[in-house]
Amino acid sequence: MASAQPQLDRKLAAPQPAVSDDALDVLFVLNNLAVGGSERKTVRLANAFATRGMRVGIAYLNEPATLLEDIAAGVATFFLARQGRYSLKANAALRQLIEEQRPRNLVSVNLYPALYVVTATRWSRHRPRTIGLMNTTELRRGARWRRGFYIRVLRYLDWTVYGCELQRHAWLSAESEMRSRSSVIYNGVDLSRFSAAWFEGTTQRAMHGIGENAFVVGTVGRLVAEKNQLPLIDAVAELRALGADAHLMLVGDGPMRAALEQRAEQRGISSAVTFTGALSDVRAALRAFDVFVLPSLSETFSNAALEAMAMQLPVILTRTGGAAEMIEHGREGFIVDVADLPRQLPKMLNQLRLDDVLRTRMAAAANSRVQQSFSWEGMVSAYQQILGARGAVNGV
Repeated sequence: MASAQPQLDRKLAAPQPAVSDDALDVLFVLNNLAVGGSERKTVRLANAFATRGMRVGIAYLNEPATLLEDIAAGVATFFLARQGRYSLKANAALRQLIEEQRPRNLVSVNLYPALYVVTATRWSRHRPRTIGLMNTTELRRGARWRRGFYIRVLRYLDWTVYGCELQRHAWLSAESEMRSRSSVIYNGVDLSRFSAAWFEGTTQRAMHGIGENAFVVGTVGRLVAEKNQLPLIDAVAELRALGADAHLMLVGDGPMRAALEQRAEQRGISSAVTFTGALSDVRAALRAFDVFVLPSLSETFSNAALEAMAMQLPVILTRTGGAAEMIEHGREGFIVDVADLPRQLPKMLNQLRLDDVLRTRMAAAANSRVQQSFSWEGMVSAYQQILGARGAVNGV
C-alpha cells in the first residue's frame, strides 16, 4: 500500500543525491508524471536547471510516473501519494517535505497542484517563494465555479507564469493587482534537435507509401476530440476532388482514431491518409510534411506548432490561445477561426499547394521567428531569472 509520506524515488541508473543537508533551489509540484505536454516540459526544465548547477526536486501527487526514467540523476523525486479528491495526507506530506528540504522556490504546475502548494505553505515555518505555472486557459463548460475558486488560490501565490498574453488576460483583468505579480514565458524549442537539415523528406514519404511529388498536409497531436482533426480529412478530400495529389499524415494516437479512419473511408480517401501512431521522435515525420496544420479547439501555446516551424514548415493555426502571438497571419502561415475552419482550410491549403514561392517564403519566416523568439535556451533562462539567484527568496 502506498504511503502518504514523501518517498524518495530511486532511479534505475543512479542513487538520488542527498538534498536534505542543503536547500533545494526549486521544488516542482505536479499532479503526476504521466506522458503529457506540461509533464514533459517540467521534467526537461528540471533537468536543464540541474545541468546549470541548481539543486532541483520534483514532487508528484499521483501515479502514473511514466516519466521517472527521463529525469536526470541530479534531480530528486518525491511521491506524495494523494488519496481522494483532496488529500489531507498528501498535503501533510508536502508540508513535511518543505520543512525537510527547505526549497527556496516552490513551483506548482497548473491549478490543482497550486491548491496543495498554497495550503501546505500557509502556516509553514519555512516559507518558500511560491510560483504557479499556468497551463489551463479555458475551463470546461459548467465549471465556472472552478475559475472563481482557483482565482482565490492564485492570489496566495507570490508569482504566476502564463504561457501567452491571451492566457494571462483570460485569468487576470487589466485592473487586477495580481498582474504586477505575473509574467509570460513562451514555450521554446531545442533548435539543435529540430532542424530540417538532418532529415530527408523523400525518404520518409517512401517509408509511408507517399509519392515524392504529393502535397502532404500533416499534424502532430493526440487523436482526441479537442484536437479537432476531422476537418483535416474533409479538407484533403476536397483537394483530391479538385484533382490534387494531396495526402494527410496524422502523427499521434488516441480514442478518436476509429472515427477518423471511418471519416476517411466515408470520403473515399483512406489510401491518402497515413496514421503513424504515437512517435517518440516526430522530427522525421515533420520532414515529410509540406504544411503543418493545428486545428485544435483549444490550445495555450503549442509546442507541436513551434517544432514544425523550427523544421521550416508554414503553419495553419486555429485562433486559440497564443496563436496570434506565435505567428503573423500571412507571414509565417495562416490563422483561422475555429468556426471557419471547414470553409477556409481547403482554400488555404490549395493556395499553399499551388504557390511554391509563398510556401517557401512562409517556411523561412516560420523558422526565423522560432530562432529569434522561441528557443529552448531562451525559455530556460527566462524561468531561471524568475527563480532568482541561489539564496534569493523574496522579489524577482
